[in-house]
Amino acid sequence: MRERKRRGHSRYYLFFVLSLVTLLGVVGGVYYLLRSLDILRVEKILISGNKATDLSLIRKVTDNYLGVNLLAVPTAALKHDLLRFSRVKDVRIRKTLLHTLKVQLTERQGAIYLRTVEGDLYPVDEDCVILARYDLIYNEDLPVFSTHFSNAQLKAGKKIKSAGLSRVLQFHKQLSHEAADFLPRVSEYYLVDNTVYMIDAISGTRIIPPKVDLAAQIKRYLFVSENGNIGNHKLLDLRFDKQVVVKAEQ
Repeated sequence: MRERKRRGHSRYYLFFVLSLVTLLGVVGGVYYLLRSLDILRVEKILISGNKATDLSLIRKVTDNYLGVNLLAVPTAALKHDLLRFSRVKDVRIRKTLLHTLKVQLTERQGAIYLRTVEGDLYPVDEDCVILARYDLIYNEDLPVFSTHFSNAQLKAGKKIKSAGLSRVLQFHKQLSHEAADFLPRVSEYYLVDNTVYMIDAISGTRIIPPKVDLAAQIKRYLFVSENGNIGNHKLLDLRFDKQVVVKAEQ
């Protein structure tokens, strides 16, 4: 008996490929048709997350997309333009049918002020990036760190390379994690022999912080400050285990 010849499956593959190409063509055609519809024109742009960046500056960028088809808005280009502002760290864009564009900003937060040789203050975030200040009033309550930088060296958006600044910011980050309640009392940081010192804004006391048990030593300092008789404007060393040591005047 002769064996029946098997038919190949190539025709099914070909049918599948043709169907897929047809489907993609239809979807692509519908998409490009939607990109041309007036009903999908951007009429409203909602902006959120901007606390320091002036809204008018953001509007100068986003308003360029009013009247543009919602699906045709180039989100990558819009995000790139907004990230040019030194305060803007991240941008999320959502397109909401039928005509709304939502722009959510995540801003860089000031960690400290850099004081220049001219005496001006520039906010800096924890990544050493100089932040723009859009108001003549210093709205952010931040500790000050005096430097040898000039105004000409500090441009908004520029990342500053300085071993001393990095050391201060590293300690500031540790303090904000371990003893955040004490941060509002810190008026200034400074360096002595590469050691970070801080100044208590309330008492004027200069403090040498510990490398370990920071939160416990801060609590110990506050207890002594409130109940002891050490006076103001003293130099206290918290580097000794479970002790608050009054140092000789320097």
